[in-house]
Amino acid sequence: MDREELLRRYAAGERDFSGVDLSGASLSYVQVPNIILRDSNLSNAQMNFSDLSFADLSGANLSGASLEETPFQKANLSRANLNKALFFQSYLGRVDFSHTNLSGAVLTECVLKNSNFSYANLSGVRDFNIARCKGAIFHETIMPDGSIRTDAPSN
Repeated sequence: MDREELLRRYAAGERDFSGVDLSGASLSYVQVPNIILRDSNLSNAQMNFSDLSFADLSGANLSGASLEETPFQKANLSRANLNKALFFQSYLGRVDFSHTNLSGAVLTECVLKNSNFSYANLSGVRDFNIARCKGAIFHETIMPDGSIRTDAPSN
């Protein structure tokens, strides 16, 4: 599948693109909220300035993807591979990162509040700012420095 086919089918009302191969695709500036790309290959894709709010990218391979200023509000990225993905000023609030591999990713100036990092691997993440993680859940999370973090549940 290529960019044009994806956008044509999305405009026609289709939302489920599970398992598609868009590796290396140029998907910058696409507005596709609520899209389902479960278990898809988006490795090395250029997705800068796109809207992926409420998207289901669970199990997707986004390794090496470029995601500059891309909102992922309330997106499902559980079990995704975000190894060495490049985020810059992306809104990642209320995102499910559970069981996600973020090792080596760059999270420059990203908002991560109220996101779920349970069992996520953040080892080697660059520009990770815990102050931008207000309300986030950390349970058995591998932090950028290699330590394991589990916060006590709030009452």
